[in-house]
Amino acid sequence: MKQVYLMSDEADSQMALVFSFYEGVERKGPGSEVSTLKALNLLNVLPSNPGIVEFGCGAGAATIALARNFPCHITAVDIHQPFLDELEHHAVREGVKDRITTLAADMGNPPFPDESFDVVWSEGAIYNIGFEQGLSRWRRLLPSGGYVAVSDAVWLSEKPPQRAKEFWDAEYPAMTSVEENLRKFSATGFEPVGHFILSSTDWEKYYLPLQSHLVKFWESHADNAAVDSLVKSIQREIDIWKEFGTTCGYAFFVGRAV
Repeated sequence: MKQVYLMSDEADSQMALVFSFYEGVERKGPGSEVSTLKALNLLNVLPSNPGIVEFGCGAGAATIALARNFPCHITAVDIHQPFLDELEHHAVREGVKDRITTLAADMGNPPFPDESFDVVWSEGAIYNIGFEQGLSRWRRLLPSGGYVAVSDAVWLSEKPPQRAKEFWDAEYPAMTSVEENLRKFSATGFEPVGHFILSSTDWEKYYLPLQSHLVKFWESHADNAAVDSLVKSIQREIDIWKEFGTTCGYAFFVGRAV
């Protein structure tokens, strides 16, 4: 989902607009069930029916995949209640509602006791608080041996094209390399277990439906300058990916608490 770096009332207004845009969009960031399950397969030592907390769950694209394919209970956390309402609707439809509890809360200040879960999961959302900050704040939720599985945008080229660099420096200034994120794992109390780059298909599953939604959203908010600005920014992101997608992408990282 689109990042917002503003202050006070302006930030609240822009974030409300971003939330409004993504309501009804099933996948709110790059990914797929294939990638979710590939990351899950890297968690090779777990208790039976483990407890998972998922931060930034959105409408539950990953939540449903986990609940449908793995015996577990998931506490799905997002700050935007309408996303959680979407998730609960999907969970009932898929027959996994009994495996999922939703909670509206701030991922940066999770309201759970220490060592509450066996796994911390977050796809495409840790940027909201920063990769290292997220790992640091979530480490206490796991016992030694617990897992964290997160995906985040990364540079795949040491010298990315200028246009791509300018765009992502503005949109996600903390974006860095796979190697740097692996170092951050070690600095925050985790042993890296494995990582992989999301495929172009995972981006297509996000951007192709988003492209259609952009047009409909813009047409339903004619003469709204804020909507026009948001739509143009998201369209530019899609265009940057189409042109420079081999130089940046999302990586999935799995680590074990030490």
